[in-house]
Amino acid sequence: MNKLKYFGVYFTPLLALISFNSNGILAYSGIIVLYLCIPILENVIPKDSYNLSTSEKELAKKDRFYDIVLYLLVPLHLFVIYIFLNAISNPDILLSDLIAYVLMMGTVLGVNGINGGHELGHKTGEPFKLLMAHVLLTTSIQNHFMTYHNSGHHRDVATPNDLTSAKQGDIFYLFALKSQIGGYFKTWKLEVEKARKMGKSTFLNPMILHTIIPWTFLAIIFILFGLQVALLYFAAAVFGISILEAQNYFSHYGLRRKQRDNGTYENVKAIHSWNSDHILGRILLFELTRHSDHHYMGAKPYQILESKEESPMLPYGYPAMLILSYFPFLFIPIMRKALKNQGFVS
Repeated sequence: MNKLKYFGVYFTPLLALISFNSNGILAYSGIIVLYLCIPILENVIPKDSYNLSTSEKELAKKDRFYDIVLYLLVPLHLFVIYIFLNAISNPDILLSDLIAYVLMMGTVLGVNGINGGHELGHKTGEPFKLLMAHVLLTTSIQNHFMTYHNSGHHRDVATPNDLTSAKQGDIFYLFALKSQIGGYFKTWKLEVEKARKMGKSTFLNPMILHTIIPWTFLAIIFILFGLQVALLYFAAAVFGISILEAQNYFSHYGLRRKQRDNGTYENVKAIHSWNSDHILGRILLFELTRHSDHHYMGAKPYQILESKEESPMLPYGYPAMLILSYFPFLFIPIMRKALKNQGFVS
């Protein structure tokens, strides 16, 4: 497909702008499209497992277009937040509209704030991209995410040591609390380990800043817009974080690396991540759905990630799996069958 498809990452924030300037049922238009229409469409539109050729990948790696798509996401994201804050500041806003705005803002924070920050945050040797990553993650109250994801999750994925790898039978809500709260405190330890390896002082832990910055951002919202708006923004951020944790939950659910006799674990393989070739989810999420290849090489640019034949495939696309994660009585039996079909359980 043409590279212009990646402009699709702006679809979610544009839906948000429509929602924030609407009332009644139109205020829920973004929610309806993203959580109902797209999951249905993904089961109608044919999957796309095409991988770029070697020459195409070399051209794509050098093409600045893909970086520009990421960079433009940042000002658009901040503009959406500004419109949201003004919209919920209206004293005459109806409760039904307020709920729609908060859910839509949370979706933007989860889909674009955290996932955009995730893509930029893997470029550890590029300071500007890391700065842009922190801008996005600040708005989602997830500045610690970059350290845990890069140094913890990618190292320990599909083992009991990774708080963001769900084992079979885990309930999403308990998993999300463990992943989010436990991950925050584990990140303090990871930063200490990193400082010791680099011969730096462990006293000035970067987590101090990673904690202060997002709460300062919330404090600025409080000062400029008041307590109610700040609390509503925080509620939206919590919903956005739940989207992150839902993706964590289903993308490695029930998959485990084998432990060697010496206590270490086998190398990460394509079979340790659930994948999806549904095209809409691929576009909306910077190819995050090609998760196995991402774990093979975390810094690999999104535009050249590949579909792996040996990767287990999710029964539905990422948007549908996200929704199912919130309903354990549906998710667990569906994934039990998927694990059985892939040969992971008898």
